[in-house]
Amino acid sequence: MKVTKPATLGTLEFDAIIERSETLESEVPQYATESGYSISDNICLKAVSLDVEAVFSNSPVTWSKEHAASSARVEMMCEELRKLWKERAIMTFTVGSDVYENMCIESCTLPKKVETGSSVYVQMTLTQVTITKTETVTIDIKYVRGGKSAKNTGSGQAKSSSTSKKGSGSTKRSVACSLGIATGLLKENP
Repeated sequence: MKVTKPATLGTLEFDAIIERSETLESEVPQYATESGYSISDNICLKAVSLDVEAVFSNSPVTWSKEHAASSARVEMMCEELRKLWKERAIMTFTVGSDVYENMCIESCTLPKKVETGSSVYVQMTLTQVTITKTETVTIDIKYVRGGKSAKNTGSGQAKSSSTSKKGSGSTKRSVACSLGIATGLLKENP
């Protein structure tokens, strides 16, 4: 497939991409899993990472119609890259037909070498940021009414204890305890 436009990071246009490698990683549980149990819910995907080597040149060849020769172009592009890193900008990285949304600069090396002349071979690691959004949902919960009386039961009940009178003294106990005694599951202390 023929590339019809320069590779871009946000508004920054590169003269060429020399190398690009995409890293897909996940955290996989190291413990034993019972047969028949779906483990995929416990696998955590890490952010997509790109290692990119790109070129800025004062006298571009590949995109010479789009980037005019300039003695200050490389320094301007390097300064723009520094600015994007410092601002912690989240950008789109486009190379040919591949588009990576929500990318940020994790690291960037701008080496200046005698061998490369006025060109700079930029080495970057770009990491994709996962962006989520919140949504508020109203849930209508119906409470089950208790027994024949159809009164509220459980935590919606106003009383949390009942009093039982035996003889002249009274005993306080929880609703659960009273229910256990009433159903015969528990015995009352004399």
